[in-house]
Amino acid sequence: MLKVGYDAQAFLSANGGTGKGVQLRNLVGPFLDRFVGFASTDPNSSPLPLVQEGLSSYTLWQQLSLPASLRRHNIDLFLAPYNVAPFRLPKQTELILVLHDTILLQGFRKPDLRGRFMDFYRCLQIPRSVARARIVLTVSEHARAEILQAFPQANVQVIPCTIPELWFDPRPLHGRAGYILMVTSHAPHKNALGGLKGYAEYVRRVGRAARPLKIVGLSEQQLSYRKTLATNGSTHLVSFLPFLSEEALFEAYRDAGALLFPSFAEGFGIPMLEAMATGTPVVAARAASLPEVGADAARYFDPRDPADIADALEAVLSDNARSLDMTRKGLRRSLGYHPQVVAQHVIDFWEEVAGVRPARTLLARSAPRAVRAAV
Repeated sequence: MLKVGYDAQAFLSANGGTGKGVQLRNLVGPFLDRFVGFASTDPNSSPLPLVQEGLSSYTLWQQLSLPASLRRHNIDLFLAPYNVAPFRLPKQTELILVLHDTILLQGFRKPDLRGRFMDFYRCLQIPRSVARARIVLTVSEHARAEILQAFPQANVQVIPCTIPELWFDPRPLHGRAGYILMVTSHAPHKNALGGLKGYAEYVRRVGRAARPLKIVGLSEQQLSYRKTLATNGSTHLVSFLPFLSEEALFEAYRDAGALLFPSFAEGFGIPMLEAMATGTPVVAARAASLPEVGADAARYFDPRDPADIADALEAVLSDNARSLDMTRKGLRRSLGYHPQVVAQHVIDFWEEVAGVRPARTLLARSAPRAVRAAV
């Protein structure tokens, strides 16, 4: 059995590192008592007993302190979960790199100077990390194809994302508040502005029948987006929500009439899975991994065309029968990414590459229980 270590920096924060931290927990969850987590000397908000040695600055720690810790603790396999790995690793340590997507290599540029500098730094690291990796793990077949296009010699395998089991609890569409929900960020590939333009066109078309829009993830940048909304008269219908706990976000999905997901690029698209699992119809971009994850459960649009976004919103929100059918299809589709299914992929992967299994059987090989459709 090989000794496995992983970069646990995401676990230091109270929220577990959000997206990439969630996938890290998926990949090591069944083995938290067997694998060794390494992190900088920043304060640890998690209950996990991590190895914290060296520097506190994460970037410097990753490059200078982490390799020394891996050598000191005789790590055979190291899991780097955030798209990049240290420039140098001990000779005896093999690398398993998690590369969620190639978005950084596709020319999307953050608006702020610090963000651009960090993206430049990561773009330097990604090719070196892929070349050093024994295995590159990614989260969708779409992401795998893009990685192989950029790095044809890489050994790329897919373990998809999942979400906690409690999310697979739909609420009937009848009786919901019925607003449109958008869970996004200010990153250029998220196309938040395009989503708002499409929503504004939808409001122009349907007038007083327009559903309100609630946005999670843009509260700190809302002033710049409100300027766009003010030009089309839809400001009063849009709410920018502050950071939401997982419980509050879960309830936001379960009270929504549809999810609007306008991204140009996604390695997986967690909001799509969150919506499907909670019985919320998905109106999404016909782009990147989203058609792979949503299959026939979503209504797709061209993310560069506000009129097409408006068409999709109107088609779903004005047709109760269509919405109910999308709910049923979404629930069925979400079960393919149920945590029991994904955890079995994880267990099989580590058994093959490291000769390790969980101390006790945590999950049955049978499929997850069926989820009753919300109607």
